Amino acid sequence: MTLSAGQRVMRPDAWPVVQPVDRPSARAVQPVVRPSTQAVLPVVRPVVPPVFPPVLVGVDIVDADRLARAAGRGGAVFTEHLTTPAERELGAEEVAFSVKESFIKAVGGRPPGFTWHDFEARAGRPAAWARRLLDEAAAELTASTGLALTGGSSYAVRGASEQAALVRLAPRRSRVAGAARWGMGAGLLVSLAIVYADGLSDGYADGFGDCDGDGFGECDGDVYGDVYGDVYGDGFGDREGDPGCPR
Repeated sequence: MTLSAGQRVMRPDAWPVVQPVDRPSARAVQPVVRPSTQAVLPVVRPVVPPVFPPVLVGVDIVDADRLARAAGRGGAVFTEHLTTPAERELGAEEVAFSVKESFIKAVGGRPPGFTWHDFEARAGRPAAWARRLLDEAAAELTASTGLALTGGSSYAVRGASEQAALVRLAPRRSRVAGAARWGMGAGLLVSLAIVYADGLSDGYADGFGDCDGDGFGECDGDVYGDVYGDVYGDGFGDREGDPGCPR
């Protein structure tokens, strides 16, 4: 290398030290976290309506005066053929024909071996969920007929009618029970019956009026178990034929 005049050679140990430029690594860059401007919404779960177990429903609407005349002609034989001694002690014979006709319709007719004693009014009240379901059906029937169904009772379902109900319900339980509502006015007797699998928990459809946990739902002045036969004094029902000859 040729040096110009006045230049001198710098020894290597006198060369300036060049420091490397410290550039931030792309991996070391942290993302900037900014607070969200969106409000946190609460989780809203849809309201699921209660699910009822299967039930069988029957309705009977008849001329009350005609049935009262037929019962008068049949006398005590008619009453004993239609009701059990326990029902007569409850005063259940007054509307038994129409109520039991609604039960017959609920189970799909009169099976072989049927008797009127297959359905028997009993003291006590239906399970809370069954009571609420019956009340809702009664309200719809009242709206269509204009008659308030103010009478009611729970019912035992036995014999051939119970077996017919089991075929239609196909429940996990081996017993069935029933409940009925009825009302009279403007010359008509209106009955409504439901048949359902007995022994299901009252919590099957929660919130339906069982205030004290006994399963009877007596929260709002129900009519079950204590007014059967105290409201109406006429009529026995309709079986879409001659009401004077119950089979």
